[in-house]
Amino acid sequence: MDVLGRGLAPGELAMRLKDLVQDDHLALKVLTGHDLLDRRVRGVATTDLPDPSRFVKPGELVLTELTWHTGADSAKEFVGRLGDVAALVCGTALKVPPTDLIDVCAHAGLPLLTLPVDVPFSQLTEHVLRALIAELGSNPRRPYGGRRRLASTLVDGGSLTKLVDTVAGELDVPCWVMSATGRVIVGSQPLHEDSRARLAHTFLTARFLPGMVDDLSVFPISKGVPHRIANWFLAYRGEGAQGDSEDVIVELAALVALERSRMEAAHRIERRVLDQLLQLLESGDADLPGLVSRLHTLHVETEHGLLVVALTAGGPEVSVAVLDELLRPLAPGIVTASHAPGSWGSAGTGASGPGSPGTRAPGPGASGSGAAGSGAAGSGYAGSAGEAVALVPLAGNSAAELAEHLVRGARILEAGLGEERISLGVSSVTTGPAGLNGLIEEARHARSLASLGTGKVSVVTGDDVSSHRTLLAAIPDPLRRSFRSRLLGRLEAYDATNQTELLETLETFLEESGSWAATADRLHVHVNTLRYRLKRIEELTGRSLNSWDERVDFLLALRMR
Repeated sequence: MDVLGRGLAPGELAMRLKDLVQDDHLALKVLTGHDLLDRRVRGVATTDLPDPSRFVKPGELVLTELTWHTGADSAKEFVGRLGDVAALVCGTALKVPPTDLIDVCAHAGLPLLTLPVDVPFSQLTEHVLRALIAELGSNPRRPYGGRRRLASTLVDGGSLTKLVDTVAGELDVPCWVMSATGRVIVGSQPLHEDSRARLAHTFLTARFLPGMVDDLSVFPISKGVPHRIANWFLAYRGEGAQGDSEDVIVELAALVALERSRMEAAHRIERRVLDQLLQLLESGDADLPGLVSRLHTLHVETEHGLLVVALTAGGPEVSVAVLDELLRPLAPGIVTASHAPGSWGSAGTGASGPGSPGTRAPGPGASGSGAAGSGAAGSGYAGSAGEAVALVPLAGNSAAELAEHLVRGARILEAGLGEERISLGVSSVTTGPAGLNGLIEEARHARSLASLGTGKVSVVTGDDVSSHRTLLAAIPDPLRRSFRSRLLGRLEAYDATNQTELLETLETFLEESGSWAATADRLHVHVNTLRYRLKRIEELTGRSLNSWDERVDFLLALRMR
């Protein structure tokens, strides 16, 4: 983002790359482009998307954790899509810049710099932002005065709440920062639940943004994760914003995106701990003291119960952002780590760039922003399948309450899923760390089974995994239809032709464990009538209801809807 959320005229800024390199507090190391350090810096953007072109601007400093890197081809693709940016900066907390990326940047004439592990992206971002604000001068043209004050509020240590309160006071209207589920992240005053639900639905479904709900405006905050369900938005009283007010709203959106990115950067160390924990669990070499120590570092307690949640909702960054959001009210904060088949790897999410009014908003399933949060629950995502995994302390909630909460939040996001689906797997509960690896596998297996469902949102719990219904869900649809037709097809046809109730009779008989009296009572028929119906069922199907194996076959066929 540039400091004003706009393109800056050539020559307007004096800050150059060499100024950043010469700052000892940043300790930037130049790998390529030593002769290009006179380039002007207009802003800063953070992204780990394989295609960053939509989210970076000319002259920006682009920060990346390299989670997109899969080889030389990916390096060529990423650098080729950066356009005329000032430079590329790589974090070294999780991965050293690969040789192929260094070669590509050198060939493209793009300065490549690295940032030490103990310097977070947020520190570099704030440094650039401070410098740009200072260069605007002490007496800026009036249209930018309010926007300078907003940026200064955040840079000088103000919270997101203070920032929103400042805007609400300046515009004299209530204002809120909200998530796609309708959760109020910060707000200048309370907001009714019905209004939150309508605002979230409008944000998720509107073809164009900004939009309106009653007398409230809906304004997108930023882009980064390629799906709207992972984005945040602004809501404020009034229909749109004009003139200086519009400038203030645009800048607020940009600064909220920056703060969200800072929240993400602040927990890179926790991600490294979770990386190590997951690597140990997968390798089978985890000793109990080491496991307990890492769980304690992540603030993940098992004493009152711990379960694992796995989720897919499109790509990995979207899955992590969505799982973070669904768990946040019950488990304040999520630590993210990335997973590739066979090994746990490095973490990262994309974030950045202000939304702009008057432009076409990405449709559901198109774009959004995402930076995971941090704290008491740990989550990671599978690089190939886009699967997010979270270690969730129950903290007074039951497993059923947690699952219900997850599904309720996912149902809200359903309106904006587009072609995507949300599949959730919830493990059983443990009160000790010893069986954690088994819980992770159980949750991931449950998530795989949930993905076989037909609805937009599907959940399978640990209890479900031990049910025959879960096995049935894993059977391909054509095979299920064939099995049901072979066993029950003649009964269905007979009922349709003769207006009889043989299928209902069979199902009730099996549900009552073969009790003649209980079945007749439920169907409100005489036992002799029931006896006739059951005999007719046996004649039509060629199966005996006295055989337990035959009864099991009938029960499974009835469950294959």
